[in-house]
Amino acid sequence: MALELWIELMILQTLIGYCFAVANMFIGLYNIKDLNLMKGDFTIVKYHKRYGWIELTFFYALTIQCVYMFYLHVAGSVWNPGVLTHSWVGGFVAFFIVSTKFVIARFKKNEIYKYGQYLGPIGFIGWSLAHWSNLYNFYYGVLPSWTTINVTFIPYTFLWAAIIPFIGGAVLFLVVLVKRGTMIKEKRRFAFNQLAFVLHGITFGYEKSAKELLGTPALFKYVVPRTYEFVDRMMTMSGFDMQQFEKLSLPDAMKEFIKMAEKIGMAEKIKVDWESEKSFIIESVNCSTSQVRSVMTKEELTNAICPWAIIIASIVNRITGKELKMEPSEFNEIGAKTKLTLVD
Repeated sequence: MALELWIELMILQTLIGYCFAVANMFIGLYNIKDLNLMKGDFTIVKYHKRYGWIELTFFYALTIQCVYMFYLHVAGSVWNPGVLTHSWVGGFVAFFIVSTKFVIARFKKNEIYKYGQYLGPIGFIGWSLAHWSNLYNFYYGVLPSWTTINVTFIPYTFLWAAIIPFIGGAVLFLVVLVKRGTMIKEKRRFAFNQLAFVLHGITFGYEKSAKELLGTPALFKYVVPRTYEFVDRMMTMSGFDMQQFEKLSLPDAMKEFIKMAEKIGMAEKIKVDWESEKSFIIESVNCSTSQVRSVMTKEELTNAICPWAIIIASIVNRITGKELKMEPSEFNEIGAKTKLTLVD
């Protein structure tokens, strides 16, 4: 009885996990024409990640259980076509496919935006191999042999088990669209990140011209430091109370800015890494303005400065009264890293 209950719960797990896999498939299809549209769309990105972690948790939990189940069949010399199909096609092959997609998505984030329209379906195919071979094995191999036992937590027929994940996935996808619609309504007014979006394009244009006229050294020595003096005034207009920052220590002011930046949707996450008392690196992750860089070449981004770094420089300048030296930003598909150093 305990073994049968365990098997039934494994089918329940695959049904739930596949619901999230289907939901993520819908999210991918929603942006399939141009994955760059997901950049800065924090609601879509947040749920895409959240659903991805949930489906992976179910997938690997099932993998561990299936490996043990496979061991029990080998030890007991119990074989049937369903076990062989599920163990090899839905087990080892699916594990390799899903894990390949996971490693790229986790550690090669830039590649996701370039090849996501291929990697996403590949990962879904891996999940599907595991899911459908699992259902086939259970409903056409295991369940018919249960003459005195009835299922409790899952559908009794293969048809309903096949349909439910798509209904569940569609509902989960609709939740994302509703949440996204609510967030869009809240951002109808002129927001600070919209200001920075425009600033992003403008600064790159001026930087390119300044480099051609003055050269890169002059750009960082004269142009950029004067830029954040004006940004300082714009920030007050945009809802950032600079007087509030002046009352804080520099580390506390940076933390407060990061909270506000994430709250208004500047980026999913802002990181500050202090290398010394005078030097630090600012990194934006899933930046709301990263779509701008999607239409720019690598050469155009060379020696460019992330606008968020300029804004942070204005805060540091206001608090410390010191000039800042900025190094060219290192841009990637979803953000940038910029080193800033206080100048005595």
